[in-house]
Amino acid sequence: MRTWAERRLDVVGSIFAVAFVVLSVTPSLLPRPAWGQGLVTGLAFTVGYGVGVLLWRTLRLLTRGRPRWDASAPAWIVTLATVAVLAAVTPLAVSWQNSIREAVGVPDADGLHALGLAVGAGLGLWLGFAIGRGIRRLHNSLRPRVSGIMTKALRRESGPRPMALSLTAGVATAVGTLLIVAVSMSVLTVLLNWAYGHRNGQYDPAFAQPTSTLRSGSPDSLVSWDTIGQAGVKIVGDGPTAATISAVTGIEAEEPIRVYVGVESAPTLEERAQLVVAELERTGAAAREHLLVAGTTGTGWLDPAAIDGFEYLHAGDTALVSLQYGATPSPVSAILTPDVSQEGTAALFDAVHGWWSELPEADRPELTVYGLSLGSFGMNAAFDSEDELLANTQGAVLAGTPSFTPLWSEIQDSRDPGSPYALPVKDEGQHVRWGDDWGVLTSLDVAWDDTKVAYLQHGNDPIVWIGPSVIWSEPEWLKDGQRSDQLSDDMFWIFGVTAFQGVVDLVLSQNVPEDAGHKYGNLALDGLHQVSGDADLSDEALENIRTIIATYDTYSLVTN
Repeated sequence: MRTWAERRLDVVGSIFAVAFVVLSVTPSLLPRPAWGQGLVTGLAFTVGYGVGVLLWRTLRLLTRGRPRWDASAPAWIVTLATVAVLAAVTPLAVSWQNSIREAVGVPDADGLHALGLAVGAGLGLWLGFAIGRGIRRLHNSLRPRVSGIMTKALRRESGPRPMALSLTAGVATAVGTLLIVAVSMSVLTVLLNWAYGHRNGQYDPAFAQPTSTLRSGSPDSLVSWDTIGQAGVKIVGDGPTAATISAVTGIEAEEPIRVYVGVESAPTLEERAQLVVAELERTGAAAREHLLVAGTTGTGWLDPAAIDGFEYLHAGDTALVSLQYGATPSPVSAILTPDVSQEGTAALFDAVHGWWSELPEADRPELTVYGLSLGSFGMNAAFDSEDELLANTQGAVLAGTPSFTPLWSEIQDSRDPGSPYALPVKDEGQHVRWGDDWGVLTSLDVAWDDTKVAYLQHGNDPIVWIGPSVIWSEPEWLKDGQRSDQLSDDMFWIFGVTAFQGVVDLVLSQNVPEDAGHKYGNLALDGLHQVSGDADLSDEALENIRTIIATYDTYSLVTN
């Protein structure tokens, strides 16, 4: 075995590795935990090294050994040079990362951050090189087999030419790697569906079966408690009571109605939707002043800050209705079964709207729709156009709408000339408005129409802004005059990298303030207030509600 002094490293690979490290720390949408950024940086180093080595060897192979320069050098020289270059760019990397933190409103990185970064980078390096060694072993095991097959096929004693052999072995390695990944993904899909299906039946003991006839899952309900699902029990087993609402608002309140149907409550979406209607009838929802149709995330979750806030605002004179269409978290649902969220939410709205439309117009509840993240994606799919959304509802609050939502994109693109893409204005704000902070929805001079639609979208929410087109073209939301002030001034578009950075933000950047990223609990309260009004509450009561909602737990994209 060679000693460290005798080892050699590829110079071209090291150059690419440093370049990839620099790209991995360029400004993105959100600050990341130190260990997460370190992990990404460590992996970027190994990927860059592998890409550099592969490109250099491919070039020499295709040019029959030209250029003749030996791209390797003693390992200690390459290591020292790499460390020196990385040390030189570190101040710039720190400046970039702190600019993101400043835009979001969190403190600059400190010594502990640097320690976490180093630990994460070490893990990333180990993992990256382990994967690389695995691919190399696969290549080395395939090469003699490919050579034997090609020799028989060509009937040549001397065997195939080196270039043909290398190219064929490389292709075989790539295909083999892709097959391994594909099989792994298939197995992972089956395991995820099984695991989350099983988890859906594991109830948190902190949420007891409701006894109120106004809740689904109660002894009087048409929805069996053991079918309502893990997310459902948290919705029907929680929330403010009439007494709590009265204590907060200072006025007499009613007990809120909550209707929820789980994925196991009926065999099909249509049957679940009809069960929702039956529950609305059973609970007397028609007599309430406000009806909120809520689209869920992948697991069937609803943000308690939004639904509780709605009940506080209207002194409990409300009926909340929702339906679970699956049990896997939103990222899994969006990738594996994107149509289910659309079909499930559309079936829910169509059934509820059909029931609501038959009620006497003068006495029926005011119908508002709400959705967060995949819930917004599904709720948007319930309408073919903006006109249909305005015609079939009396208000909508749609938060953190994914970039792949057709109706949102259509409305966004039809904004008034001169209004910024990150926070558009359409028809001077008569019907549809956008908000990224408290008070923004009411900042326009034009009166808001009776049917109000509010899209809530933070300027640094990767769910809203990162889509496939960001890979190959600079998005409008990053151009001058179109940017949000919630973005780092240092952020710029890089081919392929910006999209990758956004995807990393989706996974890692969960612990950000409530007014950043994909967190909309507090802002949803403002949206629901501006869209649906309140029960003649005093300023003190509204401030009490806001204070309470600010204490709620935050949304997690990974688990919901």
